Formats: sequence, structure tokens, C-alpha cells
Amino acid sequence: MRNLLLGLVGIALLVPLGGTRAEDQLTSAAARKAIEDYLAQIDEIDRTAAQRKAEAKARLSKALRETSMTPSGARYRGMLGSYYNQEGRIPFMMLSVPDGQNVFGVHARSVFNGKYDFNRPLVRFQARGHVVVPSDGPYCLEAGRGYEYVKLNGIGYSLGESAPGNRYRAETVLKPGEYEVEISTNNNGGQLPESSIRIVDQRTQEELPLFFYESELKAFRAELGEGIEFAETSKWTEEEHRLK
Repeated sequence: MRNLLLGLVGIALLVPLGGTRAEDQLTSAAARKAIEDYLAQIDEIDRTAAQRKAEAKARLSKALRETSMTPSGARYRGMLGSYYNQEGRIPFMMLSVPDGQNVFGVHARSVFNGKYDFNRPLVRFQARGHVVVPSDGPYCLEAGRGYEYVKLNGIGYSLGESAPGNRYRAETVLKPGEYEVEISTNNNGGQLPESSIRIVDQRTQEELPLFFYESELKAFRAELGEGIEFAETSKWTEEEHRLK
């Protein structure tokens, strides 16, 4: 379209064979300027339209990704727990909620022994899941000593007050809804076995259940690649931990 307009401008502004007067030259210059302005406006409209189209495509792609990432399926009491050494994640997992005894207790060590070379020390344990906060109000977050971070919906919390069981705690006000929960524990001073997390309603003193979705468990098991089997370290079973 723009090329066609440029061609028409060239034809319209051809100098007549019989010569031109000064006023004709001024008229031609003004016409050329006006047409160039119109063409610039057309270019700007095209540029804006292309930008808006690209932004719309980006929003669509984001919505599609978020839809595909939305957890689905049955819900199970527990968290998706991973063990790490200096090289990264290793093929052991814990699907129970870390409670200060099960991350590297007697049973967990029995699962590791004979399957893992402890010449490569464990350096970190991480777990993630969800919690549903039933109502607006005060809640207490607790984690074992040595915690690297505790996050709700990606926001880290500072737990500065001592709590029983070698834990630290903090009170906070939460709004009702579902939250993503994450915890990471370092093993610098042997704290990994004490990794734990609790979220307690301050009004009722009831611990809120932490859980994950069936689709998340399937993706979690596949993160290291096909053909790699994980050893579960806490006697967790789908039948016993499925939420109704």
C-alpha cells in the first residue's frame, strides 16, 4: 500500500514540460510535505498495530502456559521433597511433610544405604506444596533450624522466634485462599535431618494440611528424565494420603 502511494506521489509531482512558475514550485513542495506527513502517519499506524498484535500474542502465550501449568487431579497430603548434593538433585524423594524426624531419620537412611555414596555429602533438602487458608486471620509459620527459606506464593518469611523442637516461628496475618508453600534447608551444620514445616491457625491451634496435586507428582517424578526411578524415603502411599 505504501509503495503504491509513493508511486502516485511521484506521478502527481512530475514537473510539466512547459516549465514551472515559482508559485507552482511552492505548491508542489507543500503537497509533497503533506503527503510525506500522511505516509509517516500510516507508518506509525502500521507500527502500532504490529506492536499491539505482538503484545496480544504474548498475552495469549502466557495464558496458555499458565493454563497448562495449573495443577490438576487428586490432592494428596504431603510435599514434593528433593535431596541435593554438590552436583544437583539426586534420585531420592520424600513425599511426606517434613516433620523434623523423617527427612533423614532411621527409615530414610535405610533407603539411602547401599544406593547412595556418602562420599558425596548431602547439602540441601527442598520441598514444595500447597496450603488452603480457610479464613482471614493470624497464622504461625514454623520451620526447623537451618532453614534456608520459607516461602508462601514466592514471598520469603523471616522466622526469628524460637519454638519447641529446634524450630523457629513467626506470626503473620493471611487472607483466605490457596497458597504455594516452599521450604529449603541447608546441611552446613548437620541441620538437614531436622528439616520441618508447619502452618498453624493461631485461633484454633490446628495445623493446616499441606498437599500437592496428582499432576504435580507426575511431573516431579519425571524431572530427572525418563527411565530414572526415585527412591521414596518416608513410607508415603497414595491410598493413605489422598485428601477427600
